[in-house]
Amino acid sequence: MADLVTLNERFEIDPGQPLPDFDSPSAKAYVCSESSKSADFFALVGDPKVPLRVEAINGLKGFPHHNLMRVHDHGVVNWTITGRRMPVLILDRPRGARLFSDPGQIIEPFTDEQLARGFLTPLVAAMREMSQRGVTHRNIRPDNLFYSDVSRRSVMLGECVSGPPGYFQPDNCESLECAMADRTARGDGGVLDDLFSVGVTLLSLLTGRMLPEPSDPQRMIFDRINFGSYACLIGGTRLQMNMVEVLRGLLTDDSRERWTIRDLELWLGGRRLTPKQVKLPTRAARPLTVGGGTYENVRAVAHAIGRNWSTAAEMIRGQDFDNWLRRSLGDEAVVEAVNKVTGGANGIQNAPKDEDARLVTRVAIGLDPSAPIRHKGFSCHIDGVGPTLALNFNDDATRQKVAAFVSSRSVGPWMSVQTRSKQDLLELFSKFDKLPTLMNGTGPGYGIERVLYELNEDIHCMSSMIEHLYVTDPAEVIPSLEAVAQGQNRPPIPMDRHLAAFLGARSPDIEDRLLRPLGNSSDTRPAIDALNVIRLLARIQTLSRNGPMPALCQWFVELMKPAVNGFHNLKARAAVENNVMKASESGQLAEILKIFDDQKAQQRDQQGFARAQQEFSQCAVQIAQMNLDLQNKDSLAAELGEQAAAVISGVVGSVGTTAIVILYLI
Repeated sequence: MADLVTLNERFEIDPGQPLPDFDSPSAKAYVCSESSKSADFFALVGDPKVPLRVEAINGLKGFPHHNLMRVHDHGVVNWTITGRRMPVLILDRPRGARLFSDPGQIIEPFTDEQLARGFLTPLVAAMREMSQRGVTHRNIRPDNLFYSDVSRRSVMLGECVSGPPGYFQPDNCESLECAMADRTARGDGGVLDDLFSVGVTLLSLLTGRMLPEPSDPQRMIFDRINFGSYACLIGGTRLQMNMVEVLRGLLTDDSRERWTIRDLELWLGGRRLTPKQVKLPTRAARPLTVGGGTYENVRAVAHAIGRNWSTAAEMIRGQDFDNWLRRSLGDEAVVEAVNKVTGGANGIQNAPKDEDARLVTRVAIGLDPSAPIRHKGFSCHIDGVGPTLALNFNDDATRQKVAAFVSSRSVGPWMSVQTRSKQDLLELFSKFDKLPTLMNGTGPGYGIERVLYELNEDIHCMSSMIEHLYVTDPAEVIPSLEAVAQGQNRPPIPMDRHLAAFLGARSPDIEDRLLRPLGNSSDTRPAIDALNVIRLLARIQTLSRNGPMPALCQWFVELMKPAVNGFHNLKARAAVENNVMKASESGQLAEILKIFDDQKAQQRDQQGFARAQQEFSQCAVQIAQMNLDLQNKDSLAAELGEQAAAVISGVVGSVGTTAIVILYLI
C-alpha cells in the first residue's frame, strides 16, 4: 500500500487509489480526503511538462457555484509513484458520472427541458460568475461535462486549469479565430470563445454524440471561412426551430453577432426571435490565386498567405495583388488596415527581400486583424506564445519559430489594428517589446530561456539540476540547490542557462550587473565563474531569508579553491583558507562572498607580491652577475698573471741593465 501524500497539511492523497473516470488529458485523478470536512474531493496530479493556469486558479478562488468543478487548493507534493515533485489540484468530486467517457460514445439525446434546466441554466450562472472575475473557461466540450448529482438532473462543467487554454479542445469546439491558431497557441480568448464552445456542446447533447474530428483540419478551416461554422458543424442535422435560433446565435463566426451571456439568459427566460441568417464573408469581384489555390474573400486570402508564407511575398509585391486589394475587394477598411501595418504600396515595394516573412505577416494582419498572428508557419494569439514554448521547449523547431516570432516584432502592428485593447494585452505588448533585447543576449540569464520565463510567469524552473523539484519561486532555489549539493552526482557548478534566466525573470532584485558576468570568464579561470555565481546566489539567499545551507556552502568551498590558491603570501593563503572554512560552517553564501570581495586584502597580497617580484628581480640580476664573474675567473687569473709577469720582467730587466751599467763604469 502506497503511503498517503499530504498537501499543505490539509488534504491526504492516496496514490494507491486512482480514479480514472475523473482523469484530465494531462493529469491523473486519485482519491483525496480532508479530515475536517465531509465534502467530496479528488486530487488531480498534473504532468510537470504541462503548465497549469495558475492565474485562473487564483481568479476562481472562493467560486460560489457548484456548476463548475472548483479548485479548493493546489500546490506541489513529493509524488511517491514517480519519485519526483508533482503539481496537484484538489477539486470537487462530482456525484455523477462523465457524460461522454469516449469520443465514439452515444448517449440519450437531451430533451428541451434537460437542456434548459439541467445544462444551460447552471452553465450560464457559472459563466456569468467567471466573466465577472475576468476568467475564461476555454475547456468547454462534451467530454468535460459531469452530472452533478446521481439523479442526472443537472450538469456541471469540468475543470479548466490543468493545461493551457484551448489546448485540449477539439478544433470543432473552438471559435474560428482560435481554431486557426496552433493548438498550443490559442490563448485565453474571451467569453465569446467560450460561448461558441457552448454552442458545439449543446449540439452534441441534442444529437447524443460528439462531432467527429475532421480528417483534413485545414480544409475544414477554409470551409468554415467560406460557408460559416454553423453550416459546417450542423451539416444535415435536423433541429427544432427554437434550437436553430440558439445554435445560430452561438455558432456565428462574427463575434459582434454572436450571442452573449445576456442573450442566453433572455432566451432561457422565454424570449424567442426569428433565427438570424448566417452572415458569410463578402466575396471579392474576382478570386486571388495564392500558393496554387484560388480564394474569394479576404479572410481566406489572409489564411492562405499565412500558410504559404515562403512564396507569398512575391505575390504580394505583384500588381495582381494590389489590384485585387484596392479594386476587386471593395473594402476600404481592409485597405486602410493593410496600409497602416505595411506603409502602403510603397512600403510593400520597398520592403527588403530579407524581410519577406515579416511583410507576409503584416499583410495577413491587415487583411484579418481578428485572426491569429501568422509568422513563418507559426499561427498564434499573443498570449499563446508562452504556452507554446513551455510545452515544447526541447524541440528545436519550436524554439526557432518562437524566436523568429519575437524577432519579427509583429505584436505592435497587430495591436495598431485592433478595435478594442484589453489591459492585459497592453501589458503583453510591453513585454514583447523588450523581449528581442533579452533574447539576443548570449550569456546565461538571456536568450530563448529568458523568453520562456518572461512569457510564463508561473511555470517551474526547467534547469536539469532542479527540474524534478518543481521550483516555481526564487525563494525555493537555494534549498533546492542544497538538496543537489547533498546528492551524489553534482554538476560542475550550481548554475546553468535555465536557472539564470529563471532568476532574472522572476526576481526584480536580480539586476543585469549580476547576470552579465555569468559565463564570461575563460575555461582557465574557473574561480571567476564560481565567484560570479556565488555573488548571484548569495543575493537570492539573502532576499529569500533562507536558513543555513551547509552543503551548498561546502560545494563553493571546493569551487573557490583556485581563488584561495591565488593568494601568493603563504600566511595570507592559510588565513583565507581558514576563514573560508569558518564561513562555510555558517551556511550563508554571503559570508563566503565577503572573504573574496575583500578588495583590501587582495590589494595587500598583490602589492606584497609585486614587491617580492621586484626584490626577486634585483637579486636575480646580482646573482647573474656573480655567476658571470665566476665563469670568467680562469681567464681573469691568466690575464692578471701575464700582467704581473710583464711587470716583474720589466723590473728584473731594468735592475739587470742597471747592474751591468754600474759594473761597466767601475
